[in-house]
This record gives sequence, structure tokens and C-alpha cells, in this order.
Amino acid sequence: MVKVCIISSVHNALDNRIFYREACTLKKAGYAVCLIAVHDKPETLRGITILPLRRLRRVRRPLLWWNILRLARSSRADIFHLHDPELLLLSPLIRLLTRKPVIYDVHEANADFVLTKEDIPRLFRLFFAWFLGWFEPFMAIFQSGLIFADDQTAKSFSKVNLPKVTLFNFPETSFLENAIALSREIHERKPIVLHLGSQKRFRGTDLMLDAFRQVLNAVPQAKLLLVGAFSPASLESEFFLEIKRRNLTDSISILGQVPFTEISKYLVRASVGWIPWQAVSKNMKNIPTKLFEYLAYAIPVVSSDLPSIQPFIKHLQTGLLVKADDPSSHAEAIIELLTNQSLASSISRRGQDAVRKHFRWSDMEPRLLSLYQQVLSQQHKSG
Repeated sequence: MVKVCIISSVHNALDNRIFYREACTLKKAGYAVCLIAVHDKPETLRGITILPLRRLRRVRRPLLWWNILRLARSSRADIFHLHDPELLLLSPLIRLLTRKPVIYDVHEANADFVLTKEDIPRLFRLFFAWFLGWFEPFMAIFQSGLIFADDQTAKSFSKVNLPKVTLFNFPETSFLENAIALSREIHERKPIVLHLGSQKRFRGTDLMLDAFRQVLNAVPQAKLLLVGAFSPASLESEFFLEIKRRNLTDSISILGQVPFTEISKYLVRASVGWIPWQAVSKNMKNIPTKLFEYLAYAIPVVSSDLPSIQPFIKHLQTGLLVKADDPSSHAEAIIELLTNQSLASSISRRGQDAVRKHFRWSDMEPRLLSLYQQVLSQQHKSG
């Protein structure tokens, strides 16, 4: 049996892409899978062995590298699958110590992501973004295969001649089946607007307050539900103070970060799924996973009109696209969906049908397995 070792020093072991999509797909296909990632204890879930790492702040994560190398070598894996840019520094050592192939999985436009980091001084941000924009494609040359979460990010690696594949973060089969079953049981939704995912300025945190104040003027009983951690942490206290100043405390609920397995309890309550992403470089490339989770639960979407999102909404009419930086446009679209039940129902049906037919992780599984076969085949020939 071929053994896979998946490694992340940044992501939680139960990250939906890493664990529920990729690791579970590999396990189902007959691979033995171990996962080295942030977790609270060693355990085996769904037949996948989890070897835990401590969660450390960015500047202290190199302290984990020796342990990662030790665990990777002791795993006796036939192939390694890395998920973080910083682990590119370890990949040559992993290959040297194990003589096995390494796949690098690029979750997002990492150089553009650095530019959004408010906790890093601006000059340092500019430097690190430039450096990462050069470093990632350069280090990718020394990998055995590359995986991307969107096609725009893949373009940055177009000159790297390796087996490559784009795996969109579409819902996996069990999530989709559960979503369809639960959504069919809902006869009437309350006027709840859901924002699922991290709360960040470049994701529209400031705009949400301006827009939702306008929503309440038209639909006083509406509620805004925020599920996801604030980043940076200081933004949370600012947000609380602003909610109080605007007398919105009774209308906005902040749940914080919840495990992926629990998000269904919030999705079934929502009448509108909101994506108020701003038009920064990262958001113009990367696709919000929450979009497909909203659609799976038959929730009509209000989203900023960005190139990364348009292909999944505009032609299939699965939501309303609005000007990214205009609170009034966001508010008007939300009000329309909360007050026009016929429109909301038709959009929600189209959205769920689109996920069921076109946006399924089951369509990504053959791509993942094909890439693994290519990499392992090349390893066998060269070995």
C-alpha cells in the first residue's frame, strides 16, 4: 500500500481542504494517509493518522521544523504533500532524507495575501510580498508536482514544468448530500444574513456595518450572523465598539471560529449568504469556499462583483453581484432577497442545482489521483 504524508505547520489538521477533501479522497482510493498538522492530540480519524503539531505564531513556527522533519522521516511515506509556503524551505531536506517525491499545494495567492496583513508594517509587507512572489515559483522547480486552488494562482507558476492540477474547493459528497437533505426540511427561513469565514477588512468587515445598518432600516427584524475568527485579533475589539456605537448589538451575532463539522447549524438558518470581499489583488484571484457552501444549502448569495466570483454566479444566476465597495448596493441586494420571496426561491434552487451538477468535489477527485499517479510513476522510472 502506498503511504502518503501530508504536512502543514499553519493549518488545522481538520481543515476542510486538507482533511475532508484531499486526505479523505486519498484514503478512499486505497492510500495509507498520515497527516502532520496543528492538532491537540495524536489520533486516527476516518482511517487517517494525525500526528499533532503545536499552534505557534508566525515568527515562532520555525521551531517546529525539526519535529516536522523527524515525523516526516519516521512516517516512511512514499510521497509527501506540503501545504504552506514556509515548508518549501524543508522540501529539499525531506527529499534528501527520504529520496521520495514532494507535492506542493498552493491554497491561494500567497504574495498577494501578505499585502493584506495589517499586523505587518507596510514596508515589510511590500518586501515580503515581492520576495514570496519570486521565492514560491523558484522553489516550485524543486518539487515533484503542484496543486492549485484556482486557475489565476496557477498562472504564476506557468513556467514551472511539472505535473500540475487545479483542484477547486467544491463541496465533498457527504457535505453536499447533507446540505440537500437539511435544506429540503426548511419550510420558512427567518431574515438572517450569514457571513461565513474569517472577518478581515479586505473581506469587507467595515463595509458590512454600513450596509447592514441600511438593511435594518428596511427590514428591522433582520439579523447578521458572523461565523469566523477576526484577523488581526485587534479588529474584533474595534468591531464590537463600532457595533455598540451604532446601536446594532441586538441585530448582530458574533460566533467566532467554529469547527467545519458544525457550520451546517448556521447554514440552515440563513436566508442570504454574504460575500462582501473588497477588490484587492488577492480577492481578484482566489475563489471564496463559502460561496459553494451557501449554494449547497440553497442560500441565495449577495457578493461583490469580482473576476474570481463572476463565473460561478453571473451566467448561472445563483446570486446577485454588486459593486464591491458600495455599501448601498450590498444593502439593496440583501433587502431584495429578504423581501422578494419568489426571487430568493428561484435563485436558491438554481444555486443548489449548480452545485449538484457542476461544483462537486467528486469531479476533483480524479484530478488529484491522476496527479499522484503521474508523480509516483515518474519516481518509479527515475528510481
